[in-house]
Formats: sequence, structure tokens, C-alpha cells
Amino acid sequence: MRSFLIGLLLAGALAAPAAAQTSDQTSPAAKPADEVKRIVEQTYNVQVLRVTEAALEDGTAVYKVAAMMPGTAGNAAFMVNTLTVDAATGLALPPFRHHAAGYSLPQGGSYEPNRTSNNPAVARGHTWR
Repeated sequence: MRSFLIGLLLAGALAAPAAAQTSDQTSPAAKPADEVKRIVEQTYNVQVLRVTEAALEDGTAVYKVAAMMPGTAGNAAFMVNTLTVDAATGLALPPFRHHAAGYSLPQGGSYEPNRTSNNPAVARGHTWR
């Protein structure tokens, strides 16, 4: 039994450097912004307006892609959305990050109502509740 455990430990110690080398070699390089733009336009049938480099909280390289729906999309025509796209694969990432204790919401943005004087609801005397 003791020799079996020693053999397992020795095999694990020898396999660790090999696993580290293969993970470094298989890590894909980031795609250029033009290629990500082409992938998003073909996959989602949208017009890409802007592609910006960014990083997630864990340091993963991503692109923030501003995409506009086509004029033939009915009520969603010309709607602009920002997608977070993985820089290595060109695929869109989900907006929620699931964790063991729940999920985290995307950071940034404001959910406060527009209470400026340019807002027509304010000019009408709308009561904010």
C-alpha cells in the first residue's frame, strides 16, 4: 500500500510540469478586432459599430462590441446593444457570472431614472415614486 501511494505521488510530481507546459501551449491567442467584428456580424446578423478591447475581473481578455440590429428587425430595428465577446474564440459571453454562492451582475451603468429638465416627464410634472 505504501509503495502504491509513493508511486502515485511520484507520478503526480512528474505529470505536473508536463501539464503546465501543455496548458501554456494550448492557450489560444486573441483574435484581431477585425476578425471578431466579422464573426459577430455573421453569427448574429447585426452591424458592428465599434469594437473595444477590455478585460474581465479575472483578467481574461475580451472585446466590448457595440452592435446595431438591422432595419428589418421589426420593433427591434436599429436597436444598439453592447456584447462582451471572448477575445480568443470570438463568441459572446453571458452577461451574468455564475458563482457557487449565486451570480454577480455586470458592473457599470446607472439604473437611476432620468430626472433632468430635458426629460418630458419632468416637464409634465410626473411624480416619481
